[in-house]
Amino acid sequence: MISLLSRKCMNSSQSLREACAIPDSLFARSDEELIHLVYKEFPEEIDRLRRAYSIRDGPWTPPSTPSPSYIIYNEDYDEVNRTLVGFLALRWIHTGQYETFISSQASESELTRTSFDWIRKFYTQLITNANTLFALITSIIINDLGKDPYLASDFCAKTGVDISTLNHDAILLAACKAGLVPSLDRLPDQDRDDLRRAIELGATFNFGQLAQAENAPACLSGLPRMRGYDRSFGLRFMEQLLDIAGAAGHMDWTCAKKLIQPIFDSYSNVYDVCEGVIAGTLSVRDGYDLILIRRAEFLRDKDVRHFQVENLEDRALMRLFCMGNVTTQEKALLYEDAWRALEDPVRETLANSLNLDGRRSEPAVQPTYIPALLCRVRDLNALVCTLRYLAQVMSATYAEDPSAVVIERSVYSVLKQYVEGDEFQEDPSILERVDVPDGVVALTTASL
Repeated sequence: MISLLSRKCMNSSQSLREACAIPDSLFARSDEELIHLVYKEFPEEIDRLRRAYSIRDGPWTPPSTPSPSYIIYNEDYDEVNRTLVGFLALRWIHTGQYETFISSQASESELTRTSFDWIRKFYTQLITNANTLFALITSIIINDLGKDPYLASDFCAKTGVDISTLNHDAILLAACKAGLVPSLDRLPDQDRDDLRRAIELGATFNFGQLAQAENAPACLSGLPRMRGYDRSFGLRFMEQLLDIAGAAGHMDWTCAKKLIQPIFDSYSNVYDVCEGVIAGTLSVRDGYDLILIRRAEFLRDKDVRHFQVENLEDRALMRLFCMGNVTTQEKALLYEDAWRALEDPVRETLANSLNLDGRRSEPAVQPTYIPALLCRVRDLNALVCTLRYLAQVMSATYAEDPSAVVIERSVYSVLKQYVEGDEFQEDPSILERVDVPDGVVALTTASL
């Protein structure tokens, strides 16, 4: 909706790409000027984000200032706000605005100055010229385009292939290959190649899913192909940090509300795993287990008992601790109580499913959005019911494709239809009457 852009921005002859040549000047602009400038550069992409799906955490009081999407459209759109707050977080990092970055984070979990400085150092080492800065901004803007259902529809209209059941990262990759993301095609060759390589990695490996042990070890198998492509990997990792920084941008656009210290620690662990797997010093299984071990070590400092990754039940619980964002002794004990309350066959099924790496003869299930569902669990009964349902989801390993290694089963519709409402809180056993979501092959032997 270009008609809503400010006259000042419309009359300006400088593009965002040109402004990237002098970052200090670019990021000295007001929020409103920056938002108009980025919209002027990416109108088609940002318009698509108006249709993207999103998940809200519950009731909240929004800031009194206009949101980024309101500045553009005079309306609020969740994914537009999330994306553009990620872009604004880039400015706060560049200018060293630590207090702004953490302004409404809870004091007990706020990002430390040391961690903020680590992010800033990573950024300054990565962004050494205007092209790299513009490539990073492009990556921020296009990252969630796959959440727009029209992108899959446009791909189908162009190619005759239905990709609507794929995850949004895989949809984005397919759309990029089909020329449906024009901002990517306009980049110089090296920048386009680096971003496309990063998007290819993202189609099978999601940083956040590893941080939450939501995916399977086989999903790390694409990391060795990033060896020798440090810039591409760096752009992807930086973009993923900014994605988390903007993740609550639809609720609070004044700070990086979600990039708190525990989340940063999780992503720091993921970074270490990626470095090890890319370098060949860690296998995909050892890299995955490092995430679980560090969660257990963190909880050990909270007086939670010692867990051994070699023990199948312990390892299964360690995965659940990551999926459920368990960071306190009280919550760890709740999960252990729920685990013991499961019927023996259910517990055995869930333990076995949670220990599958993903291979042709024995595919693993990736229960996408289960962390979002688990965070809405309030008591023991609800957790037991949820774990029973998770056992059903994760043991559904059948796939028509014999080369399937990882099968994705998204519980997003279950979350939206049943769990977000009052019905689940009143009767969590409702999950016993919910069908297992359809599976989509997320990884095959050809991808390994």
